[in-house]
Amino acid sequence: MIQQIPLGKQGFVTSEQGLGMMSVGITMGKRDLYGKKNNITKNGVAELISRSIGAGVTHFDTAQIYVSLSGMIFGSWFPLAQSSEKKMKLGLSQNKGSWQVATKVMKSGSKAQIKKKCYASLRDMGIECVDLYYLHRVDPKLPVEIAMEAMNELIEEGKIKYVGLSEASADTIRRAHAVCPLTCVQMEWSLYSRELEDEIVPLCAELGIGIVAYAPMGRGLLADSSLNVDDMSRMDFRKMGGVGYAVKDGERDLAKSLEDLATSKNVSMSTLSLAWVHKKGRDALKGAGVVPIPGTGNPDHMEENATAVELSHMLTDEDMSAIEDCVPKEAMSGLARYGGSLGERVFTVEKNISLEEWKK
Repeated sequence: MIQQIPLGKQGFVTSEQGLGMMSVGITMGKRDLYGKKNNITKNGVAELISRSIGAGVTHFDTAQIYVSLSGMIFGSWFPLAQSSEKKMKLGLSQNKGSWQVATKVMKSGSKAQIKKKCYASLRDMGIECVDLYYLHRVDPKLPVEIAMEAMNELIEEGKIKYVGLSEASADTIRRAHAVCPLTCVQMEWSLYSRELEDEIVPLCAELGIGIVAYAPMGRGLLADSSLNVDDMSRMDFRKMGGVGYAVKDGERDLAKSLEDLATSKNVSMSTLSLAWVHKKGRDALKGAGVVPIPGTGNPDHMEENATAVELSHMLTDEDMSAIEDCVPKEAMSGLARYGGSLGERVFTVEKNISLEEWKK
């Protein structure tokens, strides 16, 4: 049931559900950033990629900053440092012609840096061209127009095909799109994170820009009602990263309500919450396309998540209302999705220097 669909209006075609690779790259020992143990060696990731493609999931979303804790501390040169891009190399080579790869550049202080980082990603993944290349976060000190000029040059060089922004404000999206037509923006979108619906979603529908929805199951909180934040390790990203909705009083009651609804429909809570994102995005974006990218290093979980696509095409407006009655939009409004410095570079507070100011 997973189809290849247009994402945005620039010609990019990809699977209507993707796979987020953050859990593959950001690791602490043998555990991912949520404390789970999976086989995320190069061979394990190769199996994950092959099974994903077999399930119809061909869109793989990674980033240059998805590296192991040792790599974060000592740098990518460290012999034990591993990144999701490097771990993906074997699986991509074994399945040539069967995937679309998206990656992101974080250190975007100049055009030269953007291009240099792209070349490094190509080398690490063993590929000749990135299908979709993002600014991971907007650099407040570099006009987005300059960054988009670098993207245009990479397209001309044949190093990338399409361009996206992650966590960018509406104003920045408009400015960027005027220089280099955007294929999509990547935003957190789930029943627990809906602030993009007010301004970003209507803008994307207007401009024909797709949305790639990360953390579509509320960082796992909408996948398992038995999770308890008190039992999470202090290194669990939901605690360490300052995810506001993870520690909100009554959050588990909302999850239990959704689980009861899912049980009445004979589906899992994770499948129902993910299916909601699919239908919400399709209805709101008016053909621009939405691709949720639930992340996991476990092939079994990936295959279970893939069943949400078929369910999403069966959900009625009444079903959507019932889901939102369980988790109302206002339930998590105003909560920080990240803490500390991470929270300073999300679209709600993003500031980008104007081209005129930068030239002075």
